[in-house]
Amino acid sequence: MTPADQATEKLLTPFSVRRRERGGRSVVQVSSSVSAMDAMRARIRAQSKNVAAHIASDPEAKAFIDDWATPESISR
Repeated sequence: MTPADQATEKLLTPFSVRRRERGGRSVVQVSSSVSAMDAMRARIRAQSKNVAAHIASDPEAKAFIDDWATPESISR
């Protein structure tokens, strides 16, 4: 396989048509990829809740977020 072919193979996503045409093994790969993405989203949600709880309970963190999240006015 040429380096160009290898680079093309690496770019295939778990849901691409070429991956799905490879047979039953790819079904397991797609299934495990979906499970991994769901697990990652669950971790992100949990971490976001922890951050929100910290900001709500810490006045210094709340002040930082209030200042950081307020956009500056644009003068044209």
